Amino acid sequence: MTAVTTAILSQPLVPSVPPSASSSSSSSSSSCYRPSPSSLCFSRGIVSVRKTRFPSVVVRAASAGGGDYYATLGLNKSATSKEIKAAYRKLARQYHPDVNKQPGATEKFKEISAAYEVLSDDKKRALYDQFGEAGVKSAVGGGASGVYTTNPFDLFETFFGPSMGGFGGMDSTGFRTRRRSTVTKGEDLRYDMTLKFTETIFGAEKEFGLSHLETCQACTGTGAKVGSKMRICSTCGGRGQVMRTEQTPFGMFSQVSICPTCGGDGEVISEVCRSCSGEGRVRVKKDIKVKIPPGVSKGSILRVAGEGDAGPRGGPPGDLFVYLEVEEVPEIQRDGINLSSRLTISYLDAILGSVVKVKTVEGPSELQIPPGTQPGDVLVLARKGAPKLNKPSIRGDHLFTVKVTIPKRISTTERELLEELASLSRGTSRRPQPRPRTQTQPTAPTKEKTPINEKKVDEEADEKTEEPQDQNDWLKNLKDLAGSVASGVQKWIQDNL
Repeated sequence: MTAVTTAILSQPLVPSVPPSASSSSSSSSSSCYRPSPSSLCFSRGIVSVRKTRFPSVVVRAASAGGGDYYATLGLNKSATSKEIKAAYRKLARQYHPDVNKQPGATEKFKEISAAYEVLSDDKKRALYDQFGEAGVKSAVGGGASGVYTTNPFDLFETFFGPSMGGFGGMDSTGFRTRRRSTVTKGEDLRYDMTLKFTETIFGAEKEFGLSHLETCQACTGTGAKVGSKMRICSTCGGRGQVMRTEQTPFGMFSQVSICPTCGGDGEVISEVCRSCSGEGRVRVKKDIKVKIPPGVSKGSILRVAGEGDAGPRGGPPGDLFVYLEVEEVPEIQRDGINLSSRLTISYLDAILGSVVKVKTVEGPSELQIPPGTQPGDVLVLARKGAPKLNKPSIRGDHLFTVKVTIPKRISTTERELLEELASLSRGTSRRPQPRPRTQTQPTAPTKEKTPINEKKVDEEADEKTEEPQDQNDWLKNLKDLAGSVASGVQKWIQDNL
């Protein structure tokens, strides 16, 4: 603070009553309040030496017009830009509201910022030197708008040094010194495709037209005419960013955003490319082939890499996502890798059994209906379902749920036959034992009375009655042979034993 104090004391000093003295005690402006060890009074300003945890000298401008900017920074009019910046950093570190909690530190910081804003700009400084504060239209310090444009990054450099405390790539004004180097990827695209039911089972290869953006081949994505040069953006001065600082009741807020003119590049095109009109991308219609794997289903998404829109300024392209829809088949429903259908058969086929043709994904197939099939039974055709995605060797089954139909109207003949069948069914259920006796009693006497070498053919008997009789003759011969063998053995035992 030596330089600041010396600069203030070097100007003519006229004693005056300090603000702390009451109005009743001051008799005239020429009288001087006796300085105490903790304060000194002068007409151009008051230098107060206070014992605080931050050894400092508080400088307050006393003129109604806002004071001298050079005096606020403790400089003379011949100070260089480096000296102005050094003085601002020193005072800003001392009076920043986050560091100095003394009363009046915030107001002093505003005055310092306002002075630095004017003196750091060569044009504003020239106007100030010629016309004073009235020649400078600024909203700095105590202005009504409360907005000032002093660069807050100087404060970071003040506290953390020239490296900005890790804010690399910043120039003296606090903005980035290099253009935006990040590469932006192009946008992804979506295409909806409808497949047949069989194509989801066995797979397919589809081709369709797509309109997307590709990098301009004439300018290679730069958007500038070949051979032309880029010029510095006038909005951000080549920094690629713009900043606005505002004073609010909660403190000062600085907002840094990408330059809306150059998009953060810091440069703009002087002569645009005629092929792409400066966009760097052109719209092209292209035929794209997509391979549909077996086993896909409704809602599946296929990703085609690199077929989206090209990125701006030569950036990489995005991806194409194909969303699949499936045409429904009324006869066949899909449940995972299994297929299901409903099979309707007559009550006669359900009772007697039959072989019917059914519809499958491979075409018509035969399905065996076993006798006695009940309504709701499930019949299975193995490995006739859908394959598993990415594992075509694993395949599901085709399931058929049986539905038996009963006719509402029948013919007279059918009714008579059904009634006869019903009567037989009732008789069988009421008398289960007499029926087998009537079948065995007539044949028993004939088997015993029939000789071995004698055959009686009845003219009224059919072929079915002859077969059991021949079988009975063979059994009788076997019994006679066994009897003769047994009697011979018995006789030999009696004779020898």
